[in-house]
Amino acid sequence: METPKSTTKSNKIIPVMVVLFVTALLAFIMMKMQPKEQKKANAKIIPAVEVIQVSPIDFVIPIKSDGLVVPKTKINISAEASGRIVFVSDNFINGGQFNKGDALIKIDPVDYQLAVTRAQANVAAQQANLDLQQAKSDLAKSDWKKYGKKGKPNPLNLNLPQVASAKAALSGARADLKLAKRNLEKTTVVAPFSGVILAKMVDVGQFVNLSTPLASIASTEIAEIRMSLSDEQLHNSGLDKFDGTQKVSVKITSQEMPEVQWQGTIASIEAQRDAKTLFNYAVIEVSQPFTQQAIPLRFNTYVSINLKGKTLSKVYPVERGYVTLDNQVKVFSAQSTLAYKKIKVAYADADFNYISSGIDAKDKVITTGLSHIKVGDKLTLAK
Repeated sequence: METPKSTTKSNKIIPVMVVLFVTALLAFIMMKMQPKEQKKANAKIIPAVEVIQVSPIDFVIPIKSDGLVVPKTKINISAEASGRIVFVSDNFINGGQFNKGDALIKIDPVDYQLAVTRAQANVAAQQANLDLQQAKSDLAKSDWKKYGKKGKPNPLNLNLPQVASAKAALSGARADLKLAKRNLEKTTVVAPFSGVILAKMVDVGQFVNLSTPLASIASTEIAEIRMSLSDEQLHNSGLDKFDGTQKVSVKITSQEMPEVQWQGTIASIEAQRDAKTLFNYAVIEVSQPFTQQAIPLRFNTYVSINLKGKTLSKVYPVERGYVTLDNQVKVFSAQSTLAYKKIKVAYADADFNYISSGIDAKDKVITTGLSHIKVGDKLTLAK
């Protein structure tokens, strides 16, 4: 007969044995399943990748810059005569436009007209004096021959010094007349070119002296823009060999009116760089900036400039994200493996690298990001 103590011990052993049995059974089942799971784990997964095939193109390098529109010719006009202003043109206002030869200002001409009259009278008097002295000289010559005087006559006998003096006086009088007429012409201030009034400084009724500033004007026939260029842009545009004989056209737009486009041409390349920025500068000329388009290209307008640079023949455009920092691209090789090709980038913009060598049209450039994949690892094309 079992004692209560032995019964209690037996009751403790049975649950332990059950646990051990279940554990062993689970371990056996896992061991049976392990080969299949291990085989799946050991099976190598071949990455699927997407590729592109690029074709060669002829690419024109775009050159973009900016600059400020300024007049090519800008001058201050000053009074060349003294007097009171009696007339100003209707266009003699700030921003007023005028044509070459237009009368902008007239100064009271009365005093200058009187000076012309006096000069004309002096010319007439000197002409009469010359005629009188010449007549005396001719009469003296006639008398010398008439009375059979021998020898060469003295110039005084023939009144020659008086004739010479009268001729000189007449020449001086004629010069005074020209000067008087010229001074009269200066009472009318005429536009030296077609342009615009930048700043008006006088008005009707104002008395002006010689050299009094009248206005600041600028020509509207040609405007200029200084376009900054880096060394790379200068080379890519071909302007590093510019000698003035080439005609290089540019397109000009403004931020305020991007739909309007003006045309300009490169006039020159400045001989020296900017001392602070080391930029090069090209000077653009814009013909008829105020009338070239329906909307005028006004001075002091900040504009964007575009021109066509060099043409790169047979280059391959590849997005920048597909090119490594050391200028290599991933390609899907003929053996369906990962390969890298070293390339030469002829030009790059914000979106693309334009490759001149290293790849060809047969290459399949991988566009899928790959990590932990080595050169020579097997790949497959994504479907």
